[in-house]
Amino acid sequence: MPDSEILSGEQARLYTTHLTRWRAEPVLINFGAIVLCRKGAATMRIDFKDWSLHQGAVITLFPGDVLLLNDVTPDFEVEMLRYDKAMLREASLQLEQTVYSSLRADRCRKDRPVVTAIIDSMFALLRVYFKQDDCTCLDQLVLYQLKAFFTGFYDWIYRNRSELPSVQQGGSRRAQELFNRFMEAVEEGYRQSRDVVWYARRLSITPKYLNTIVRRITGRTAKTIIDHYTILQLKLQLRTSALSIKQLAWDFHFSDTSFFCRYFKHHTGVTPQQFRHDTAEQPLEIE
Repeated sequence: MPDSEILSGEQARLYTTHLTRWRAEPVLINFGAIVLCRKGAATMRIDFKDWSLHQGAVITLFPGDVLLLNDVTPDFEVEMLRYDKAMLREASLQLEQTVYSSLRADRCRKDRPVVTAIIDSMFALLRVYFKQDDCTCLDQLVLYQLKAFFTGFYDWIYRNRSELPSVQQGGSRRAQELFNRFMEAVEEGYRQSRDVVWYARRLSITPKYLNTIVRRITGRTAKTIIDHYTILQLKLQLRTSALSIKQLAWDFHFSDTSFFCRYFKHHTGVTPQQFRHDTAEQPLEIE
């Protein structure tokens, strides 16, 4: 079933969707979004952690997230406000880093009616503006609403520190914080290194401890997570850029083109050239 109510500005879109393209295999997104579940239920895996969605649940997505939908009911449907990196950056500019990290760590609001009411009202207001063909300030209106959303979260987190989960999936808050920092480090450093030791040094912990944390939370090794994320980024580049295979190998700090091709084929079963050819006719956007 196709998406409906696709209402667009230059930097933002508001629409109803079944997220069918997020169900086949993990995908990497390069935009931010607020998602409100309207019908049904599903499990959304974000950066190898699972979040349960049902009617009224609100989930926040960020550029660089790795997503996969599981356990989707036939009637599953969401309304999504999608915005580009520049808008997200401007909307959250004044947030302290600890608050921004907390929002990324605690993605899903499903048992707080006030959050659902806020997002539902925001979407209803934006829908009115988006449906006006002659409205010339759509992106600015979205930006103001996003600023209000992030500022409201900023206020809530400082008024309700005692309600923040001390233990999340995979163990202690310390372990969860380190895993979140590891994922942020991978998002920033995937072009530079695919070495577990390199990331462990950035976190000031041992490679063994990093593997212990990652296994506890995801069931996978740190190396598997690094390679998985790198491959998703390479696939995105092969589909959306005109860079040569040699240039991609250079940009991703492979020792040579031959090693890059072997690495890619080892993890995907096809060479970079084959992947680019096979996906050339496929749509680039992933909703």
